[in-house]
Amino acid sequence: MISNLIVLAQVKERELFFADYVVMFLLLAPLVVLFLFFAFYVIEIIYLRNFKKPLFVFTNLIFHKLNEQQKAVLATNFHFYNELKPKYKRYFEHRVYKFMINYEFVGTDFLVTEKMKITIGATYTMLTFGMRHYLNPMFKKILLFPDIYYSEQTQNYHKGEFNPRLEAIVFSWKHFEEGIEVANDNLNLGLHEFTHAFHIHSLKSEETTAVLFNESLQNLFRIVSHPQIKEQLVASGFLRDYAYENKFEFVAVLLEYFFESPQEFKSQFPSIYLKVKQMINYNEKYFTTTIN
Repeated sequence: MISNLIVLAQVKERELFFADYVVMFLLLAPLVVLFLFFAFYVIEIIYLRNFKKPLFVFTNLIFHKLNEQQKAVLATNFHFYNELKPKYKRYFEHRVYKFMINYEFVGTDFLVTEKMKITIGATYTMLTFGMRHYLNPMFKKILLFPDIYYSEQTQNYHKGEFNPRLEAIVFSWKHFEEGIEVANDNLNLGLHEFTHAFHIHSLKSEETTAVLFNESLQNLFRIVSHPQIKEQLVASGFLRDYAYENKFEFVAVLLEYFFESPQEFKSQFPSIYLKVKQMINYNEKYFTTTIN
């Protein structure tokens, strides 16, 4: 009888001992996870500031695929996509898919088609392809008008805008499409407005993607504020006049030129080109040939 009681006591003691460990684990595990996340963030920020790029970009293990008709839209309209290596085409398609399901598309006075969604998503993906945190929380929907529209925010007529109050990117589809169809005129409404949204996001976020964009941008501003560089840039007539409206327009126009006239941009203003390249973490290794 006594021996049985002793055995029961020992079992109970072991159960309590095990329970204490379980409770301790449950209490400490979240702290350990938080510490690891914080440690990784600090390490990556140090790496980013030394090497001007994140530790890694692509994290998904599961790929969402586009169907053949959707891929055909990409192949017909985006040289960027066509020049990607097969591995990176899968990432590109996945990100276009994620864009389409994460943002609401709203047409005003006309129907938004799947082709429109693919084209807009691909333009955004092209701009953010070097970014790990590529979905922008600054907007939740894409508003589309057939043509130029009246903006309540500015009380003026526009082809496109980023509207923070509505949490929306707004486009005239006519002018968005023109920016895609003519790939070397340095006018791309989609790239322009998406850059505005990401620029503002970079001023508010501590994500490594935003930090890289903003710090590279501040370095860029220091370069172009140098009197000799500024004079050379303006005198060259390389950028259209609208670039000099303000800093936000300057950055948006630079990204249009980066994608549509890369060789001329790189040749005429290599130091500025390099900073823009760093801002979006553009990587030539993703492509079968050098397209920039």
